[in-house]
Amino acid sequence: MEYPIRPLSSYDDFKACEQLQSEVFGYQDIEIIPYQLLQSFTHAGGIVLGAFDHDSLIGTAIGYTGLSEDGNAYHRSQRLAVLSRYRGQGVGENLKRAQAKVAQQHGLKVMCWTYDPLRSVNAYLNIHKLGALSNRYIEQMYTVSSSPFDAGVSIDRLWVEWRLDGPVVNRSLNLEQAISTGKAKTVLSNQEDRPSQLILEDNRPIVVIQIPANIETVRENSLDRLIAWRSATRQAFTYYFAHKYQVHDYLIGAGYVLIRMDD
Repeated sequence: MEYPIRPLSSYDDFKACEQLQSEVFGYQDIEIIPYQLLQSFTHAGGIVLGAFDHDSLIGTAIGYTGLSEDGNAYHRSQRLAVLSRYRGQGVGENLKRAQAKVAQQHGLKVMCWTYDPLRSVNAYLNIHKLGALSNRYIEQMYTVSSSPFDAGVSIDRLWVEWRLDGPVVNRSLNLEQAISTGKAKTVLSNQEDRPSQLILEDNRPIVVIQIPANIETVRENSLDRLIAWRSATRQAFTYYFAHKYQVHDYLIGAGYVLIRMDD
């Protein structure tokens, strides 16, 4: 089933969006984007969209215009939230694509956002399905968070960029072949939900960084293991990004696929 998406515009819409953020992320009130700011976004060229099941808000995408260091405008997608019972039905992807469409109507060619690189579902959506790329890892992006998802671990994020004016490229087949033929080197392995065999060397054109299939299961079983994953993936991403690799895809059962970008 495809749920209709429209801009949020009324007081009731924005208050429902507040409640949605609280339910999805477990934030305290101070970390929820409040209705006054949501309303201001809509008046200042920001994008605040909602997905609905009849009259009930089930998902939201929130963003605003940002400015890169070289002075180029882009759409900064700040928050994507979907109620748990509606996940796995394409709601998040449809919200992102609707957000991108509005950003293009505003004349913007790039959409950027961050996410936790340990979350495989988000990696598959952002990198594989939408086609965003990443070559930037942000350590401790947020100092603290009231979300239980971030409790006890450094709040690191991947910064991704999604070109809105380029062709959609199906990259998976060639990358799967590279992995199966040994052309790609796995530099961080997932062994029974434990990080293993971290390799830091830049002599391969393609490398793979594995993560757990479900990081929440890891958290439930062992906070120490979650912290170990954060440390290992931080080392891997920061090393390979520093050596001119870029996250090019995320393949279920394989992991992040990074390609060395030639000068």
